[in-house]
Amino acid sequence: MINYYGRFIPDLATVLKPLNALLQKGQKWTWSKACELAFGKAKALLVSQDVLTHYNAELPLRLACDASPYGVGAVLSHVMPSGEEKPIAFASRTLSKAEQNYAQLEREALGIVFGVRKFHHYLYGNKFTLLTDHRPLTSILNPLKSIPSMAAARMQRWALLLSAHEYTIEYRKGEAHANADGLSRLPLPHSEETKTDTVQVFYASQLETLPISSAEIRRETLSDPVLSRVMEMVTTGCFPAAKAAVELAPFLLRRDELTIQQGCLMW
Repeated sequence: MINYYGRFIPDLATVLKPLNALLQKGQKWTWSKACELAFGKAKALLVSQDVLTHYNAELPLRLACDASPYGVGAVLSHVMPSGEEKPIAFASRTLSKAEQNYAQLEREALGIVFGVRKFHHYLYGNKFTLLTDHRPLTSILNPLKSIPSMAAARMQRWALLLSAHEYTIEYRKGEAHANADGLSRLPLPHSEETKTDTVQVFYASQLETLPISSAEIRRETLSDPVLSRVMEMVTTGCFPAAKAAVELAPFLLRRDELTIQQGCLMW
C-alpha cells in the first residue's frame, strides 16, 4: 500500500531501505531496530500531509472498495487537477463470523456498502465514482440498470440503499486497486455490535418449514460432486468458463443470483 502512494512521499526508497533489504534473495530474516524504525516511519508517512489531502467540495470524489475473506476496506479520494488521486481518508473493519460465510460477490458488495456508510457525510448529495475490482458488480449495482429480480435478497436491499446516492461505478483491475485491497487484508477489529441480518433470519425461518433440516441439506450438498463445487465457487468467487465445465453451466448462468445461508446453497 505504501508503494501505491509512493509518488507522493519524498525519499521513500531511503526510508524503506532496511525493509527492502529483507526481501533480497539469500538474505537472512532478522527484524532489527532499523527495520522497526523504518516500519513506524512508513506508517506515519502514509497518513501525513504529503499523502492525505483535505476534503474540497470542488474536486471529484472517488471511493475505492474491496473485500478479502476476512475484512473490507475503503479509500475515499479526490481527483486532483493533475489527474492524480490523493486520499482523504481510509477505513477498514474485520468481517463478522456470519459475514465471512457470504459469497465472494456479496462480500465485495458489502465492502461497497461499508465504504458508502462510513463516508456518508462526504458522499451524500454529491456525485462520486465507485471503484471495484469485481466486474459483475459494475452491472448489478449500476444505478442506470435494474438489479436482477432473482438476485440474492441482501443484494437487492443493498442496491436500494445505494440508490439514495448519485454515483457511477467502474471496474479497476486488481493490480491497480492495491490501496483498498491492502486495507481489506489488514482490517481493523470489528468493534461495533453486528446486527442479525434480517434476510438470514427469513431464510432460516423458511428452512425450518421444510420436511428436512438445514443440517441435512448442508450435509447432502457437500457430498454431491457438482453442488459441492458450486458451493466453493460461490464462496471464493472463482468461476470456470462454461465450456470447460458443462455440468456447471446452469449454475454459471445464475452465478450472480446464488447465495449461501447456514451452509445451504440458495437461489
